[in-house]
Amino acid sequence: MDDHKLTRYFEGKATVEEVKEIIEWLEADEANEDHFYQLKAQHVASTFSETSNKMDLDKKWETFRGQLNDGTPSLPLFIALRYAAAVILLLGVGYVLYTNPFSAAPTDPHIAENTITLKLGNGEVVAIDELSDLPILTKKGKIIGHQSGNRLSYVTNGKDDLPDEINYNTLTVPYAKRFEIILPDSTHVTLNAGSSLTYPTSFENSDIRAVTLIGEAYFKVKKAPSQPFIVHADETAIRVLGTQFNVSSYPEDELVQTALVEGKVSIYDGAETYAPETSHLLSPGQVANWNKAENHIQINETSLDMYTAWLHGKIIFKNVPFTNIMKKLERHYDVDIVNLNGALESERYTASFDVESIKEVMETFKRAYGLQYQIKGNKITIHD
Repeated sequence: MDDHKLTRYFEGKATVEEVKEIIEWLEADEANEDHFYQLKAQHVASTFSETSNKMDLDKKWETFRGQLNDGTPSLPLFIALRYAAAVILLLGVGYVLYTNPFSAAPTDPHIAENTITLKLGNGEVVAIDELSDLPILTKKGKIIGHQSGNRLSYVTNGKDDLPDEINYNTLTVPYAKRFEIILPDSTHVTLNAGSSLTYPTSFENSDIRAVTLIGEAYFKVKKAPSQPFIVHADETAIRVLGTQFNVSSYPEDELVQTALVEGKVSIYDGAETYAPETSHLLSPGQVANWNKAENHIQINETSLDMYTAWLHGKIIFKNVPFTNIMKKLERHYDVDIVNLNGALESERYTASFDVESIKEVMETFKRAYGLQYQIKGNKITIHD
């Protein structure tokens, strides 16, 4: 489709034949729709103050829809189709403009608690819309990556794609959600619910690749022997060259847990300088439990599915204290659990859940272990 023809459509100058052609082109391929919205966003952004003052879209759309519903033949069919398409697409583009966290458009200062957010290097916190498909731009408009659905990618194709300046961003994922980020070195990180990752927008001109994790994440680290990858999690540091592993380091948990799937990692005190002789080497199939209070590490053989099931939306408990189970359920389902049964605090349970709702999970505990509970909204109360 000719961009000039699309621009004529945006300006309301397209002929009836052109409008029909554009609508058919849009319906033919999602890629066409992506190109349409990108071009439309640029057009609206360049003339936004003028566009926003031309019409009250909400009122006019309601009026138009009402005419369709009551059958009022006040518009010829081709004009009705043209007007409907224009209103719908304008509304859609307006939504992209205002929710694109990587453009210069203003963002809503009142971000909902269950929204994935990105804190930029300048301190600005913006919302990420999981339904959007948008480029990541520098202040000067250079594209250095892309956000598509629940993935944020900073992969670059050479020095020409590097950002103008290196900043540290923080991606935060709320309860009941997961999100993936591909760092500038092609390392894949999947963040679990209630987690955040702080990372630089480029690893160029640095001896190490360092990130900071709060919560839980699964790492697939890109191999780079001359540039070790280091994860700072609470008081620990995990040093790798290229491997896959899971780290769980929630502030409320007693342990920082590192489960190794493949490769090798070294774990050491984050306050100290790395030294092979004072670090703890982990092999595949092992989990390292770093006790925060005692500053002590214990390495054991383990079943990895217990630590990686969350990647597939599952929860697996194997002889886990009930207190830990409640915390995991709160994060996974975005609920608040109040336990009034003190006898359960020291109990350990084994269970596995996949697509069950929180009510089904609680019913399982009730039938299997006699647990009594009440659900009211997103609050669950466990009784004596």
